[in-house]
Amino acid sequence: MARAVLAVSENLVEEATCPLCLELFQEPVITDCGHSYCGACLAALMGIPPRTVDCPQCRASVAPASLRPNRSLRSMAQLTEALDKARRAHCPQHGELLGLFCETCRCLLCLLCQDEPQHRGHPARLAEEAARQLRETLQSNLVLLQKEKEEFRPMGQKKSDSLLGKVASEQQSLRDAFTQLQEFLQEQEDVLLVQLGQVHEELNQERCRYISSISERETLLDTLIAEIDRKCDQPMAEFLTNVGEILDRCEAVKTPIPDPVSPGLERTLERLFQSTQMLIAVMAEFKVSLLSKIDREREKVWLDPETASPYLNLSKDCKTMWLASGEQELHDNPKRFTGSPSVLGSKGFTDGRHYWELEVGHGDSWAVGVALESVQRKDSLSRALGKIWALRLDWNRQYTALHMPPTPLELNQEIRKIRVHLDYEGGEVTFYNAENMMRILQFKATFTEKVFPYFWLWSQETYIQLCA
Repeated sequence: MARAVLAVSENLVEEATCPLCLELFQEPVITDCGHSYCGACLAALMGIPPRTVDCPQCRASVAPASLRPNRSLRSMAQLTEALDKARRAHCPQHGELLGLFCETCRCLLCLLCQDEPQHRGHPARLAEEAARQLRETLQSNLVLLQKEKEEFRPMGQKKSDSLLGKVASEQQSLRDAFTQLQEFLQEQEDVLLVQLGQVHEELNQERCRYISSISERETLLDTLIAEIDRKCDQPMAEFLTNVGEILDRCEAVKTPIPDPVSPGLERTLERLFQSTQMLIAVMAEFKVSLLSKIDREREKVWLDPETASPYLNLSKDCKTMWLASGEQELHDNPKRFTGSPSVLGSKGFTDGRHYWELEVGHGDSWAVGVALESVQRKDSLSRALGKIWALRLDWNRQYTALHMPPTPLELNQEIRKIRVHLDYEGGEVTFYNAENMMRILQFKATFTEKVFPYFWLWSQETYIQLCA
C-alpha cells in the first residue's frame, strides 16, 4: 500500500513538472497544440515584445495571443507541491529539507545537520537514493523471511506439550500415592480403634463387676457386724446356737476381692498401648523424614565456635548465642572475629538455593544474614559491610538493610522468627518473617566465593537461636 501511494506521488510530480524549467508548474498556460508550460518560462521564450515561437515539444507554432491559463494544472501543481512537502519531511531543528541519509546513524539529515558533531565525518547520500536501495534490501529480506516462515517448524511446542503431559502424569501419580497412603493409614486407624474399643468395653464390664463386688462386700460386712453385735449380747445357750455359721461367713468375707482389671486384659492393654505409641513415633519420624527429603533447600545450621568473637557465648549444641559479660580468653585464629561481636555458620555454600530459620529475643542490637568467606574479621563491622548482607535491628529499634551503605527500612511489625534464603546463582539474599512468610528485604549481589550464614549481637537483653 505504501509503495502504491509513493508511485502515485511520483507520477503526480512528473505530470506537474514544467518541461522547460523542470520545476513544478507556476501559473501554467496551455497552447493550442495542447502542451503546458509555466507562464514565465514561455514568456521568456517568446521574448519582448512577444513573438510567435515553435512549441518546444511538438514544433507547432505558438502565437502569444493563443495562450490560455491552465487553472486545473495550476491546482494540481499546488496539490503536488503540498504532497511533496509532506513526503519530504523538514528538519525540526533547522527547518531545512531532510534530503540526506546518514548511513552510520541511519537517520535523515538536512545539510546543516551534516555538520553537527554527532554526524560529522559520517558517510551520507541523497535520501531518495538511500530509500531506493534500502527498499531493495528490505524486499530481499522480505523474500528470505517469507521463505523462512514457510520452513519454520519450531519444536519447542512439542517439548512443552511433552512436559505438560509429564506434569499431569506426575500429578496423578502423586494423587494415587497419597490416596493409597491415606487408605492404608485409615485401615490401620480403624483396626487399632476397633481393638481399643473392644478393650474399652471389656474394661467397662470388669469395672461394673468390680463395683458390684465392692457393693456386695460392703453390704455383707454391714450385715455381719450387726449380727455379731446382737450375738454378743445373747445368753450363752442362744449365743452358741448357730455361732459356727456366723464364723463361716466371717471367713468368707476375708476372701480377697477380684482385681478391678484382669491380668489378661492388662496384658492386652499393654500390647495395644505399645502398638499405638510405636505408630505415633513412626508417623512423627515419617513426617520429619518426608519434609527433609521434600524441602531440599532447608539447611541445618550451627554456629561455628572457631569464628565466634570473644564477646559471644555459644550454647553446647552451638544453636544459641548471647552476649558475654566481658571479653573471654579464647585462642585466636585467622577465622575468629575480633573486631566485632560476630560469628559465622558452620557450613558455607558455593552454589544452589538454601535457607535456614532463627529466632531473636525481644531486645535490639542484632543482625542476621550472610557474609563472604573473605569478610574482614579483625576489623570493625563498618569496614566489613562490603562483604555482608544482613538484616539488623539497631539500638533505637530501627530495622536496617545492612550492606554498604546501610539503608533504613520501614517495618511496622516486630520480627521474632526469621527465614534467611540464599540463591547463590541468582545472586539474591531474601529475608522473610517466618511466622507469616511475608518478605521483609531482598539484596541483589554477585557471588564468586563461598558464602556463610552470618550473625552479630551487641546486647545482653536478647539472644539469637537457630531453629532445628
